[in-house]
Amino acid sequence: MDLCRNTPKQIFVTEKLVLMKYECKGVFDMHCHIMCGVDDGAKNLAQSKKMLEIAYYEGIRHVILTPHYNKRFWDVSREQFNQGYQSILELVENMYPDMTVHMGAEIFYNEETLDELEQKAIPTMNGGKYVLIEFMTSISYRSMKNAIMGIQQRDYIPIIAHVERYESLLKDSSLVGELVELGAYIQVNASTIAGDNGRLAKRMAKTLLKSGWLHFVGTDAHRDNQRAPRIRDAYIYVAKKFGEQIATKLFVDNPQCIIDNIYIEE
Repeated sequence: MDLCRNTPKQIFVTEKLVLMKYECKGVFDMHCHIMCGVDDGAKNLAQSKKMLEIAYYEGIRHVILTPHYNKRFWDVSREQFNQGYQSILELVENMYPDMTVHMGAEIFYNEETLDELEQKAIPTMNGGKYVLIEFMTSISYRSMKNAIMGIQQRDYIPIIAHVERYESLLKDSSLVGELVELGAYIQVNASTIAGDNGRLAKRMAKTLLKSGWLHFVGTDAHRDNQRAPRIRDAYIYVAKKFGEQIATKLFVDNPQCIIDNIYIEE
């Protein structure tokens, strides 16, 4: 596993300037829209390049590209996905030989999703059993629960994308625990942990961390100038508040399980 070390940086934490050594060990970004021309992420290869530069500076050394899979908004073929993936691979090979890139997708759940999964007609995370699933923010808890069970019945491992966005779960975060008990894995955006998406969302992320209901952190980056692939502040927050072992698990070990196509060790 690769190791990147940044010299001590002055960082602003709870309105106090402190000196803290930040060490990252092969940090993953397992949810991002760096691939260009396929969704509302990077507009072109030049912007993809800028996003990769930011990601590398932030300590990210492994990326799972997760373009939106939503035929209603972006009717993109698997061939277009593959071409986009190859373009990013070539870019990374020239820029950062120590960075690895894998193919995935953020699947928007609808009435066709289960059939597409059963027919293996839908992109998964690194071609394995993990699927990153996005829902309408207004989806009911019952509908989400049924979707998770349906995905599992088809022998896939569901990861709920940016769980802090769903109204039913924000109102009662204990429901997340029920989904975890069912076998769902949970992803939160790094910007939420850093406090950029409001107090309610950050409080929910903190609850998930305390309860052990959080499994992955991704940037959900879409551009270089807004929603950029920033992850360092979230890593520092988790390491400082919950310990480096938890930070390593969320930012390194658990995402590696996606690549290895194995279940997370609890």
